[in-house]
Amino acid sequence: MVAIYVAALPAGAFVSCSRDLLHSLLALRRRWPALQITCAYWVKDKTDARLICREVNASLSRGDDGLLVATARTAQRKVENVAAHMGIALTEHDTVLARARTAVAYIEQRIAQAQAAGELAWFNSAYRAWRLEAKQQGRGMSYAEARARLRQNIFRQILTNEVQTGPHHIFPPLPGIDFPVLE
Repeated sequence: MVAIYVAALPAGAFVSCSRDLLHSLLALRRRWPALQITCAYWVKDKTDARLICREVNASLSRGDDGLLVATARTAQRKVENVAAHMGIALTEHDTVLARARTAVAYIEQRIAQAQAAGELAWFNSAYRAWRLEAKQQGRGMSYAEARARLRQNIFRQILTNEVQTGPHHIFPPLPGIDFPVLE
């Protein structure tokens, strides 16, 4: 997913897209410290986001500083209208955050249930074996990172409806174990 955002400044507005709103905000604030992201919408892919941004930016006039002369509210309405005209669904940022919180809570609940039922014994054994082997090669991974990889794997399973249980789908490959070492 990619966000289309409208940022406001006293001198005008800015419309762009990003996969990471915080990173974009911080980068833009280096140039314009007063910048505020006033709204963000999420679309399925980068191509749709770029199409919308290109159309919005082409249809609104710019000032000498390169910013849109329009207010942030006008730019927001233009984003909504362009997306509707193109037939591209926009999802509000708050909705995406709520869905993400729900998904994370669901995954944490599934992991806790599996832990309580003893169904994570395979994971703990696989992590220990991977860690011991990785240590011999000067690599490592904390248990917290391993659990994060497990959460990511479960999330991927939910999204794709594919069962991918097992250490090969969670832990990084190790030379000599997962693939041959070329000499």
